[in-house]
Amino acid sequence: MQALGLIETRGLLAAVESADVMLKAAEVTLVEKTYVGGGLVSIAVTGDVGAVTAAVEAGTAAVRQINSELLVSKHVIPRPHEELDDMIGSVKPLEVAKLQTLKSIKVEPKEETSVVEDKRTISIELDSEEINKFMLDQKVLDHGLEEVLELLNSFKVTKLRNLAREYEQLGIAGRMISKADKKTLLTEFNDYYSNKKLDE
Repeated sequence: MQALGLIETRGLLAAVESADVMLKAAEVTLVEKTYVGGGLVSIAVTGDVGAVTAAVEAGTAAVRQINSELLVSKHVIPRPHEELDDMIGSVKPLEVAKLQTLKSIKVEPKEETSVVEDKRTISIELDSEEINKFMLDQKVLDHGLEEVLELLNSFKVTKLRNLAREYEQLGIAGRMISKADKKTLLTEFNDYYSNKKLDE
């Protein structure tokens, strides 16, 4: 079962050190780094309950070696509710990967229908690291807004925030982007593309 581990530190140095140690200490995935404000930085990891617990303990020890006052708090949430996914990145990367694999091997009885499914799978499986504003603009022109929103919905909230920073005329900017959840960001992308003429 998946778990969510959180460490909050004072300053970026302690946060980077704790993230490095957590990733080396156990089989966990870095979900998100968040600047809380006032110099506080929060690091979130996910993985099996045992692995996350071990990683958080190792990360905590690493921060205390630098300076025990830099550690603000630590916490492990075993089996987090799925709605936390919108609030803190993607807490279930393995399940998402399984879902995408199931989509790619889906077989349809009619040849024509399966061709459409193959095109959709290819577009969904684009590496989120490669996507930028220019590519999304082209995708909206080529395939329509609905498919782009479906693609954006498959991304982690951290990737959506990075993408949002590339848009000068988005309805939110700066710290509002950093604090926006997945639903807010998707709404802003929808509004932007619904009102924008891409062939200008």
